[in-house]
Amino acid sequence: MRLLIANGGTGGHLYPGIAVAQEFLSRHPENEVLFVGTRRGMEAAILPQLNYPVAFIAIHPWMGKSFWEKIKTVMIFPVSLAQSARIMLRFRPDFVLGVGGYASFPVMMAAFLLRKRRAIHEQNIIPGLTNRILARLVCEVFVSFEASTAYFPEKKAVFTGNPIRKFRELELKKQEFFTVFIFGGSQGAHSLNWAMLDALPLLFELKDKIHIIHQTGRGDLRWVKSAYFQSQWKAEIYDFIQNIESIYAKSDYVICRAGASSLGELSFLRKASTLIPYPHAARNHQEQNARVLEKQQAARVLLDWQLNGIRLAQEIKWAFHHPRELEEMRKNIVRFSQPYAARAIVDELTR
Repeated sequence: MRLLIANGGTGGHLYPGIAVAQEFLSRHPENEVLFVGTRRGMEAAILPQLNYPVAFIAIHPWMGKSFWEKIKTVMIFPVSLAQSARIMLRFRPDFVLGVGGYASFPVMMAAFLLRKRRAIHEQNIIPGLTNRILARLVCEVFVSFEASTAYFPEKKAVFTGNPIRKFRELELKKQEFFTVFIFGGSQGAHSLNWAMLDALPLLFELKDKIHIIHQTGRGDLRWVKSAYFQSQWKAEIYDFIQNIESIYAKSDYVICRAGASSLGELSFLRKASTLIPYPHAARNHQEQNARVLEKQQAARVLLDWQLNGIRLAQEIKWAFHHPRELEEMRKNIVRFSQPYAARAIVDELTR
């Protein structure tokens, strides 16, 4: 059997697709997967490294763009639709799955026109514009949160959870230092990077007691590295972490955005965290994601407008001095873990 997965843009869309691909390929040695995305999205760099075939279409983002940029997107849409149809006719998929992002729209439209069995997956509590529209054209809608079913046709919505990549079984060893892992999603977060550097002088008393692992994103790597060096802080600094499970394994506390994929990984791996939702996410869905965990005392939430060196230093100091509260957060967040989400989606697609 053959599965085509449409996605585009960020890791939040890409990694659930990878999780489904891993599950689908594990079912039978002759199964095949093809990803479709854009050359400007993360898929262009990540998928070849993981040996997944990927085809590209010419489509541009819509949300948050100017009037003229949206006009360009409308004008190029027929091209992207024709490209999607051509890819589909060549690959001849049995199933087509859209996992969000602007690139999934023309692909799913082509699947509708070619009468392919098709479904979409929504990672966040509040669906994005693309999936709201596509819900009318697909056979099933898979959702990560039960509350999301209210936004889709009742007969189509299926609660599966959010698929996460397969993590290797790692032995969690006691670390010499209290380890804080900071990352702003797959592409980094400039405001979080600035706040962390401003927090360093305020954490001087813990300098010999904590270890920092910081994923900056490609654009901020050099100056963040330089700032740590000038402050004489020993830290692990990366632009992007591919083998993220090894970093999670040695982390005592995580500070990150509130994308659905990150939350899925945190819950599966039982990690205590402070969540800083991306303020420009469509329909503020990251804050909505984070608030669900906060209500269950499974995470702490700090909004981006509240973010500065003082507040971030306070969060890290609080985490260091409250091990019991951290353990309670770890127990609470596991309630949100859906380790069999990818299996559930493949089961539904292939039944």
